Amino acid sequence: MKDCGIVKDLLPLYTEDIASEESTAFVKEHLETCADCKAAFDAMKAPVETEPAAPLKTVKKAVKKRGWLIAGLIACLVAALVIGVFARLTKPIPVHTITYLGGIVVDDPNADGEHPYWDEAGIVHMQNHGHPYTMYLYPIHGVQLNAERSGNVLYIGAYTTIGYQWLLERESTYDVSYEFDLSDTDAVYFEPFDNTDHILLYTKAGYTPEAGFALPRLVMNYYFLIALVGTVLLAAVWFVLRRLKKQKASRVFGLLLLIAASLTLAFLAAGFPATTIAPVRELAFVCVIALLLIGAGLCGRKLLKKE
Repeated sequence: MKDCGIVKDLLPLYTEDIASEESTAFVKEHLETCADCKAAFDAMKAPVETEPAAPLKTVKKAVKKRGWLIAGLIACLVAALVIGVFARLTKPIPVHTITYLGGIVVDDPNADGEHPYWDEAGIVHMQNHGHPYTMYLYPIHGVQLNAERSGNVLYIGAYTTIGYQWLLERESTYDVSYEFDLSDTDAVYFEPFDNTDHILLYTKAGYTPEAGFALPRLVMNYYFLIALVGTVLLAAVWFVLRRLKKQKASRVFGLLLLIAASLTLAFLAAGFPATTIAPVRELAFVCVIALLLIGAGLCGRKLLKKE
């Protein structure tokens, strides 16, 4: 038994073949006669069974998922920024003035090819080239027109954009014309969108025009106010729930807060100031940017949970 204790102490060195010659010979001789020590030696020599690599796979999967979350966060923020800049550059800005000659101008361009009534400071000129039921509008460079009909009355508005003002040089010659069929039109008005009366451009004989004016559309201001107030109220409720440690309720209100805050930021990015002559366009940009910000917020929240 005394030799067994010494041999078992020497077995690790013997197994690794780093024992001295005398110890190696002693252990080898003992193993030939002692079954107990031989069993201990065989157990040491047996291959060690390692745990499966499941934990390593889990770590790799978590790292890959984190990479996708970071990529999603960056992609959503970059896309929101690009779309916000594009929306800002292309936001219609009303043009409030118009140059015209009381009704349809029956006149053709002169021999030099220039409109005889052209004024570089003007916005829109009209002429009919002798056709009584057709009106041609010629905006100056960088100005576009929009037209809406209400019954037999045509309302025309002119607008520009920041993009036009930055990227295009204003020229004194027009490069686009707009043609309107007046065969079924009683009157044509220009809408300045500045709380002033419509400017009468054309009226059919026997038709009595009605006075009126067009305001810039303010509906987006109300949407923005709702989003802003909702963000403040939801933030207050979420903060109280966090302090009370109501985890489930705080998660629900946290998601609602993310939606409201994303809408508020989207309004600031794409639709502020919210006064607009194209509310459908502005609302579409706001919704797209808000969805991207919500996606970025969800990615960021998952990343914070994994920290």
